[in-house]
Amino acid sequence: MREKRGFWSRLEDIPREVLYGLLLIAFIIPMIKPIGFPVPVSPETQKWYDTIDKLPAGSVIMIDFGYSGGGEPELGPMAVAVYHHIFKRGGLKAIAMSTSIEGPLLWDKAMAEVNPSQYGAQYGVDYIHIGYIAGTETAMAAVGKDLRATTSTDYKGNPLDQYPIMEGIKDASSFDLLIVFTTGGDQSEGWVRQWVTPYKTPYLCSVLAMMKPTMLPYQKAGQIIALTSGAQAGEMEYLVKVPARGIKSADVMTLTHLLIVVYVIVGNIAYYGKKYSGG
Repeated sequence: MREKRGFWSRLEDIPREVLYGLLLIAFIIPMIKPIGFPVPVSPETQKWYDTIDKLPAGSVIMIDFGYSGGGEPELGPMAVAVYHHIFKRGGLKAIAMSTSIEGPLLWDKAMAEVNPSQYGAQYGVDYIHIGYIAGTETAMAAVGKDLRATTSTDYKGNPLDQYPIMEGIKDASSFDLLIVFTTGGDQSEGWVRQWVTPYKTPYLCSVLAMMKPTMLPYQKAGQIIALTSGAQAGEMEYLVKVPARGIKSADVMTLTHLLIVVYVIVGNIAYYGKKYSGG
């Protein structure tokens, strides 16, 4: 005959299926609808936001979609949030290229999420993608020296000269800011060597979290204005006031951590309740 267990004993020994089930619910709820927990904004993300926000009207931004499909879940949300900011800010020209062969496809995905038309932004007027340019650091150097000699068409194969946004765009000196999203150290460091050092182009960089330690010396040296990882996308979404995948991920982290804290508290209460009540 099974021994009758007291309340504290049952509370101390909640089935793991229940605990994991609650944890799964905590994962699912924010993914369906963001809860909107307060998001602490790091100084680096604030620098990102402020740098773009303070650009004079008519400024031209070079954006490298240099990440792979495997890095999209981490860097994609940050790229989307930054484009939201650029279009909401207005008066800026965003010219994208890719040092990753998957870049144009991932750029298309990002634009589908952003929906530039909601801001009145037009392809070829306010933003464009000039395609994948092979060679990594060689490509960076070539575009910096003479963009038109390096590529004459956009990623769709249409002549660059037919787009108003490309008027007067010749080389690195035509750009007021460089933004890079990359999963490769060759790209993140290469832009420093090929654009920042020779042309003094202001540089914002977003990399995988595991890459940040490698890039920190460049930031400390003042060659990168702000360095973030994709995990900070929720912070950018919070600043731009466009909650999306980054906020959802932040909400998941917050809610699951709160639940684990509750588990710890309940476990301790059950332990001491059992100890002092005899079961």
